[in-house]
Amino acid sequence: MIYLDGNSLGLLTDEAEAAVLRTLAEWRELAIHGWTEGTHPWLFLAERTGAQLARLVGAEAASVIATGSITVNLHQLLATLYDGKRKVLIDEGAFPTDRYALQSHLALRGVPGALEAVAPDEAAVEAAFATGEFSCAVLPSVVYTTGRLLDIARLAASARAQGVVLLWDLAHSIGIVPHQLDAWGCDAAFWCGYKWLAAGPGSVGGLYLNRRHHEKTPGLQGWFGSRKEALFANDDTLQPADGAARLQLGTSHVLSLAPLEVTAKALADYGIERLRTESLALTSLLRAEAEKAGFTVATPREDSQRGGHLAILHPQAAALCRGLRRHEIIPDHRPPDLIRFAPHPLYTSPEDCRAAIARLAQLVAEGVHAEGGGLVP
Repeated sequence: MIYLDGNSLGLLTDEAEAAVLRTLAEWRELAIHGWTEGTHPWLFLAERTGAQLARLVGAEAASVIATGSITVNLHQLLATLYDGKRKVLIDEGAFPTDRYALQSHLALRGVPGALEAVAPDEAAVEAAFATGEFSCAVLPSVVYTTGRLLDIARLAASARAQGVVLLWDLAHSIGIVPHQLDAWGCDAAFWCGYKWLAAGPGSVGGLYLNRRHHEKTPGLQGWFGSRKEALFANDDTLQPADGAARLQLGTSHVLSLAPLEVTAKALADYGIERLRTESLALTSLLRAEAEKAGFTVATPREDSQRGGHLAILHPQAAALCRGLRRHEIIPDHRPPDLIRFAPHPLYTSPEDCRAAIARLAQLVAEGVHAEGGGLVP
């Protein structure tokens, strides 16, 4: 099998499987004592995992916590950082969950018409910031359809200059693209754990909160946002933990965090800069092979504007994607006309990339593109 869908669901690693089995054994052997005893006490698992994730996003450990889902974490950051005074900016074609979360949050705040969309382009975003109409923005580091990588440092600086709190969706970049969130002065970011981080279907995600926001009261509060010593204090008010940990809500999802801790560490130990270099080589090869075969590529050519996947345009993308899967080549399809190829440096070879495009060209030549339609996840 040639697996090119790691930007949707990362493959199970030996380390992740071992971590889950170890945690199950701890549950069996330690029961309730697993929270505070053993070699990997669960009570501090979210913080330990956050420290590994911090290595991938260029942040101090106190600014990162492994918690929640991408949707819940966006709700939390909006509740904590959005002042409700001006409009919120989002990118056109934003991933649906970001749009839904924003729409519902703004409705709860009594400003349902405060959402406005612009093209995911640096100049367009900066022009919107300059109007003074926005106090918050939610943008993707990588556009999930085309694979375009936005200039995070540039837009973070522009947002600060215009008084806009900018929340970054890192779902399609964490684990494959280097970040320097602290150095770039980013306000906050959020992500899932099941794509490039390969922590399993529906895995716990994470969030980043810049140090200048560490003392803010969480907009949404739950008992795991407390200081550890105050978890059972039974106080009338929350005693918030330090840093990003205060944004936790419910009890840590231990069986989901266990694989995330080890996969994040494995990627950080391998080296995110090294992963990026190898990833760019693979997507450059995919582009060269695709263009040689006559396909149109939707992803920017420049390395600085490309995330970890390459998107090819074709009117029969869904049928072609199904055809590739019948030959054990696994990309995915995003409506209406994109096939996304996501090579991973740890298990995708140049030969795999060449074989995938060659098979795609063969399917078109054989007329397989005339079959069916619909989403191929």
